[in-house]
Amino acid sequence: PWNLQTALSQPAAVKPGDTIWLRGGTYSGTFTSSLAGTSSQPIVVRNYNGERATLDGGNSNGTGVLTIGGSDTWFWGLEIMSSDPNRVTTQTGSWPSDIGRGDGVDGNTAVGIKFINLVIHDTRQGFSLFSQTTNTEVYGCLIYYNGWNSPDGGQGHGIYTQNTAPSTRIYHDNVVFQNFGLNIQAYGSGNASLDNFDFTGNSIFRAGQIAASPHQDILVGGGKAATNPLVISNSIFDPGGAGSAFEIGYTYGSGTTNARVQNNYVGAGALFYQNTNMTLTGNTFAYGTSGLNQT
Repeated sequence: PWNLQTALSQPAAVKPGDTIWLRGGTYSGTFTSSLAGTSSQPIVVRNYNGERATLDGGNSNGTGVLTIGGSDTWFWGLEIMSSDPNRVTTQTGSWPSDIGRGDGVDGNTAVGIKFINLVIHDTRQGFSLFSQTTNTEVYGCLIYYNGWNSPDGGQGHGIYTQNTAPSTRIYHDNVVFQNFGLNIQAYGSGNASLDNFDFTGNSIFRAGQIAASPHQDILVGGGKAATNPLVISNSIFDPGGAGSAFEIGYTYGSGTTNARVQNNYVGAGALFYQNTNMTLTGNTFAYGTSGLNQT
């Protein structure tokens, strides 16, 4: 057997189509994958025979527990977390110097990566997947308790994501709950691309409740319009339905173009902002909607 970093650096024995099995136990530290399979023969990194394989980043000075490079690799059935006990800061902003835990999965320049049935918890941020990571899928993952508390409320999200066309970023059948910041944030500045998201079949609830700082359960929008997002058959719940837990289009920025919002159950406040050519059908909004100003 290899140590984990050696395996993720693709020794000569590892070829496209191979599986790297992780035996049960705790793998302490931070790890970077440069594995490269092919689209027809991905490399699979998977927990062996249902054993519990845990990557524990601890206090990594902000370095992600698992940083992804390479291509056409599937990460399957792993637990990713941080055991660092400190998650309260007196500093404001997104990068307090005294919070040492890193993101669970930190996307780098990678193509064709799938994350399947992962459990990601108690990291700085669950998934950080931005435009340089293309043709990516997150399926069946359990994502919770990520982030920290600060004077300006809960910080750190379950999923923070951007994407550039023509690739599609897929988030299907995940359970995302009680992260300190937003549960799912497809957001960026006016320079960030928010193209071709597919959020389907996710269960999303109680964003920010762990920090007594309620946030959106899902936000799709930012400094410029999000194009072609699919928000389909998701279940969103927040006690009392307060606020805008379901936000399509960003209140302080831009809306969406060609969004399809269909067959969702929203047991929380729902806000729509500057959405152009939106398809809105089959949804249940238990607490009503605001801001429907589609053009």
